[in-house]
Order: sequence, then C-alpha cells, then structure tokens
Amino acid sequence: MDVYRDNRTDLCREEMDRLKSHFDDLKSLIEVTNIISSTLDLEQVLALVMEKAQEVMRAEASSVFLINQETQALECEIALGTHAGQLSKKITLAKGQGIAGWVWQNAQPLIVPDVQRDQRFYGQVDTQSGFVTRSILAVPLIWKDRLIGVAEVINRTDGKEYTEYDLNLFTTFGRQVALAIENARFHQLSLEQERLRQQLESAKEIQQSFMPQKLPQGENGIFDIAARNLPAISVGGDLFDVLMLDDRHVGLLIGDVSGKGVPAALYMARLMSDFRFYVQQCRQPSELLEKLNNTLVDRGRHGMFVTLQFVNIDIWTGRLCYSEAGHLPMMYMKDGNASLFPAAGNPPLGILPELTFAQKEMQLTPGDIILLYTDGIVEAKNNKHLEFGMKRLTTMLSRPWSSAMQIVEDCLKQVYLHMQSAPQHDDITLVSFQWQKAQSMS
Repeated sequence: MDVYRDNRTDLCREEMDRLKSHFDDLKSLIEVTNIISSTLDLEQVLALVMEKAQEVMRAEASSVFLINQETQALECEIALGTHAGQLSKKITLAKGQGIAGWVWQNAQPLIVPDVQRDQRFYGQVDTQSGFVTRSILAVPLIWKDRLIGVAEVINRTDGKEYTEYDLNLFTTFGRQVALAIENARFHQLSLEQERLRQQLESAKEIQQSFMPQKLPQGENGIFDIAARNLPAISVGGDLFDVLMLDDRHVGLLIGDVSGKGVPAALYMARLMSDFRFYVQQCRQPSELLEKLNNTLVDRGRHGMFVTLQFVNIDIWTGRLCYSEAGHLPMMYMKDGNASLFPAAGNPPLGILPELTFAQKEMQLTPGDIILLYTDGIVEAKNNKHLEFGMKRLTTMLSRPWSSAMQIVEDCLKQVYLHMQSAPQHDDITLVSFQWQKAQSMS
C-alpha cells in the first residue's frame, strides 16, 4: 500500500511539474507578445524574441533566416548563442540548401535529432564558427499564408531530443516571430514613406522657387500677365518663366521635360538656371534655343529632352518674336476668336547637337491675348479616357476676355470639370499675356 501511495505521489509530482512547465511556456508566449509591442526596430525585436525562444526551448543557440525576394535566397538576419559572435559574414542559403533551406522549400517544420546522420545538414556555419551542431528544430515563418523566413533552435542544453511538444511550441513562437518581423517592416516602410513624402515636399518647395514668385505687371496697364503651374505629383517636369528683359521687352518661357518625378525636376531646375544665364546674352528666341540645346546635349542624360517655347514681346509696339522646340503652338485670342499660332516646326531640345531653330514674328493689337500651355491641358482625360483636346480648348477660348488671369482660371476650371474624378496624370502649366495698349514713342 505504501509503494502504491509513493508511486501515485511521484506521478502527481510529475504531472504538476509538467503542468508548471506548460504554464511557464504559456507565460513566455505572453511575454513575447509584450516584447513585440515594446519596439518596432527589426533587429532589436528579433534579438529579444529569439532570446526568449532560446530560453524556453532550452537551446544553446538560435537563428532567424529571412527570404530576400530579390535574390531568392535565405539570409541569416540574427544568430544568438555561443557561435554567433564568431560569424565573419552573413550566411545565405539557396532554396533546399541546408535544414533551413529544406524548411523553406517544403514549408514544413522539421526536427533533426542528429545532424550528422542527415544529409540535408549544411555544415559551413560550424566550420566557420567552430560551433558543433548536434540537433536542430526548424520552423517556417509564415505571415498571412506567405512564407517569409525560417527560425531555428540548436542543441538542447539538457542533451535530450526535441519532441513533438517542442515542435508545436516553437511553431507558436514562429508565428510570433513572423508577426514581429512584419510589424517592424510595416513600421519601417511607413517611416520611409513619410521620409520620402517630406523629401518630395522639400523638393517641391525648392523647385517652385525656380519659378517666378511675382510676375511683372506693366505700368499704366500696358500689359497683363498671369501664370499657374500644377504638378501631377509633388514634383514635376513643367517649367515657366516671365521676366523683363529690359524696360521695353518682356520674355515668356514655357517648357515640358520628358518624364515626371525627381529626375524631371532636377533636369528642369538646371535648365532654368541655364535659361536665366543665356537669356542675358541672347535676346533672339532662335539664338537662345540654339544655346540651350547645345548645353543640354553636351551634358545630356540618355532619354531625357525638353519641349520649349520662348516669346520676346516689345511692350511698346506689341511686336513679338518667338521660337519653339517641339512644343505645342501658342493660342492667340483676338476679338473673341481663338486660333493657333503658326508652328515653327523645330525639334525638342537635348536630342541632337548644332541645330538651328526657326523664328517667327507677329504684330499684336491692343486687347490681344496669347496663351502658352503644356500638354497637361489638352491631354487631360476623364473617366472614359477622353482627352480635353485642342478643339475643346480652342472653342472654350473663343469669347471675349477681361484679363489674363480670367483665362488661366477658366482654363483650369474647364479642364478639371472635364476630368471629373479622374486623377491628373500630367503636369499642367499656363502662361497668359494680354497686350492692352501701345506706349507713345515720343
């Protein structure tokens, strides 16, 4: 009877120990949840979680491999234990290579009681670090049905083999590790997106500073000017400038750099600097475009070019001369009718060297208006992919106008009414000039 009682006591004690061990494991999983919420730094959270996993799994060492989607290789992101400090370079594994590679390939957990008896074992880490691997427990890291890596614990400290219970427990840890990784990655992506947004906002401010902040206005109402630039994204490739060349000549510039985003914005900024330098030397539009073209070709960037239009207007007489480089023809409003200026037929800038550019002249009468614009106006599309078009622009402009600003504002209003809820796919830029009266030559 005493023997029976003693055996029963021993069984109760073993059951209590087993329950206590499982309780401790559950407690550790709860602690891991707290660890995950304590930091969003990937390296730090992996170290904390795997330290806890190594403790619970009674392992000498542990590691986490993550899949590099670009190289399609497993890369060791963290290795903890007696061998970790002796690794001289990051370990990478191909799919199917080593125990971790096998787990990646098969998307299944694996217990290897004796690595020396398993041909899947890859011993390079042991060779490099001097560590001796005896057994491995490896589980796939899965997040929302997507395998993102593999976690391993190596060598039980008590010398025992890993069991199915250990496998289930470490698989649960694996889910926690996957959650920690994705949380950290999402946080990092959010930070990078915010940093990029701030950089683009700064780039937009810098780019806008190249545009004229205040437009010249003619004394005694001799002329009127208005302009708007609306990038499709934070920064873009459209550009314009308006400046007094001397006391009787005003220059109007508009252009459209190929492409969008930061490369187009950088190209545009350099071009604006070149323009303001050369326009002091070359007042004739054709000569100015030749200078700009040769400069752009000399430092040309493959695949980038710009369409450009420059107008030089004598505000005393209303005589204007202009040249364009592959740009849309100007619009001319007279007596309530709109028509297109004759195109000069020149190619864009920055493609071919040593080009000559045709130049044309025209006489304005008081009240006449010209409009320079980029293709973001005529190519604006609605939800049915129908463009605003040149015909609609000409029809819209064929009525009397009271000011240059009225034209710019109404153009934008009509374009956005046409687009409805469709997104703006291209930069929009407008420059409107109205010559209102001649100045006495006496």
